[in-house]
Amino acid sequence: MDLTRAKLDPFLPTLRTDQSTKVDAWITVLGPLLNARYGDAITAELEPVFVSAAADAIIRRLERPRGGAIEERVGPASIKRDPRFLLSAWFLPEELEQLDDVIGAGSIRSHRTPAPDAQRFGNRYRPEVPDELPEW
Repeated sequence: MDLTRAKLDPFLPTLRTDQSTKVDAWITVLGPLLNARYGDAITAELEPVFVSAAADAIIRRLERPRGGAIEERVGPASIKRDPRFLLSAWFLPEELEQLDDVIGAGSIRSHRTPAPDAQRFGNRYRPEVPDELPEW
């Protein structure tokens, strides 16, 4: 997928000049990240899903507060920070899970099938107990 500004513009809000420069730089990062993870799985019909996810990541990066503080207290002084902000990740785990599901590479789910009854009930250890125990 070739991520370009023209593809992103319908998903982005109106940007200031300084934001526009950042977005152009971030496109050069997001394109290779998406291609490295999804590669040929990004088909022409699925491309808008990935472009939208890239736009969401850019909007989140533009709107992110500088310190990532969720809550601040004065006494005793403490700051509670958003753990997602601290990771500096481009995509949220939920977004990656959704993109994985779109291409069919979602979480692996397995279901255990019980063994046939002959194995479950027929393989039990049943020692032959003699009627009389030998004397030692």
